[in-house]
Amino acid sequence: MKFSLKFIFLLPFLLIPFSLFSQVKDTILLNKILKELKLNENEIHMELVTDKILPNSTDKTFFIIPKYRTNEKDENGFYFYEFDAILIIADNKNGKILNRFYESNAWTSDAINLTSLSIDTGLYNLNKKTRAIGIRVNYSGSSRPNPYNQTDLSLFITENEKLKRILKDFPISEFHGEWDTNCSGEFEEVISNIDIGKTMNNGFYDLIIKSKTKKSQNILSNNDCTEKIKTYQSFKHLKFDGKKYQ
Repeated sequence: MKFSLKFIFLLPFLLIPFSLFSQVKDTILLNKILKELKLNENEIHMELVTDKILPNSTDKTFFIIPKYRTNEKDENGFYFYEFDAILIIADNKNGKILNRFYESNAWTSDAINLTSLSIDTGLYNLNKKTRAIGIRVNYSGSSRPNPYNQTDLSLFITENEKLKRILKDFPISEFHGEWDTNCSGEFEEVISNIDIGKTMNNGFYDLIIKSKTKKSQNILSNNDCTEKIKTYQSFKHLKFDGKKYQ
């Protein structure tokens, strides 16, 4: 088995311990927000809370706050979580909440682990005045014979005092497979990038999804593990219907 393939399988497990540390950079600002939300730290999963100063509006910070809905441990010591999603844009000076989004039971972490949440401030310029903010939700499976990783992207815009979701849980990367943990097996990886199109629908530019798919098959023959790879690209256009991209 090639080292690169083994590393792909091991990467999620290597990353998990680092998620035990909070990603929050401004704890003072977070405490002000939690006070306004009337939440205690023990009501949220601190290790997954993350924040980022908005590059196009540096006086504001975006927060992702996963609030416990279910927090249980089974007889084998494995945790089962269900989270409500709280997304906040706050004023850096006084902690005042300027925009917010709430979704009940937004994320689950069980056999498929929710390993991290991250804020994507890429150049999602949907028109001359509107720039979207992305959040990425990263999942990792715990089965070695059936490796699995996925990252979902959602896009939000500000609308009055709210954050409005205009793209929900689009799989921006996926990896899955089945193998004998020695050599033989089949795997598929899909990596997608989003470009802003030149045509508009309902006031927002179309999104062009460019995806690269890699399919590999490993075969053990005469104690030699050989890999056959096929790759292809695909394109998809998402149009804004006035409420969301689809």
